[in-house]
Amino acid sequence: MNTFHEWETDDLASVSADIETIPIGLLPKQTNSSSSYLFKEDEKKYMEWLDTKEEGSVVYISFGSLSVMKKEQMEEMVKGLKESKRPYLWVVRKDNREKELLEIEGEEGDDQDGNGMMVEWCSQVRVLAHKAVGCFVTHCGWNSTLESLVCGVPVVGMPQWSDQGMNAKLVESLWGCGVRSEFDGDCVVKGEELVRCLELVMGDGEKGVKIRTKAKMWKDKASEAVSKCGSSDLNLKKFLLKFSE
Repeated sequence: MNTFHEWETDDLASVSADIETIPIGLLPKQTNSSSSYLFKEDEKKYMEWLDTKEEGSVVYISFGSLSVMKKEQMEEMVKGLKESKRPYLWVVRKDNREKELLEIEGEEGDDQDGNGMMVEWCSQVRVLAHKAVGCFVTHCGWNSTLESLVCGVPVVGMPQWSDQGMNAKLVESLWGCGVRSEFDGDCVVKGEELVRCLELVMGDGEKGVKIRTKAKMWKDKASEAVSKCGSSDLNLKKFLLKFSE
């Protein structure tokens, strides 16, 4: 299973009597190769752009390879990002670019106010591992949730379907490394709600400090799990030994 023992101790124990689980919690490898990407990586120099930003200042936004954001939500995202005045890197796939969104982009595909960059696809792990990234606004798919954790980046969850709602709930209530945004009656996260969540996670308040501390703690625990003699390292070795007998 793509998790590690320390992260889901109680959950793994709850099924251990009926199911043999082997959490190996692999850390995603950083790579410059785009051969395994589902979409073509954007040619914009987004990593160089991140290099120009202060540590922990950038909001990274991505909703994965399947989610398509409706027009109303796109408009509220633009509103919230502008109001927050925080630099952002936003992954907006070519198949999800509304006319209204394109109108805020300059010739280079950047926010005309100069505060953000939009790309069609990027190397998510490289971005999350960059010191400038201080928050991940995500749909909370399992892979994205795990990647945020192993990179120590706090989360603002905007779940869409499937297990994403549960993952967002766990991020906020159990693991304490992020917040789950509130939707209105039309299932849209308003711009002011996005601003509220970003301030909670990235601001100087007590809650923000606690969230960032938790994110750092889980990053360290994930690293320990895959280190020599860590829980995931030992589990993988036991698994291989079992099937080599």
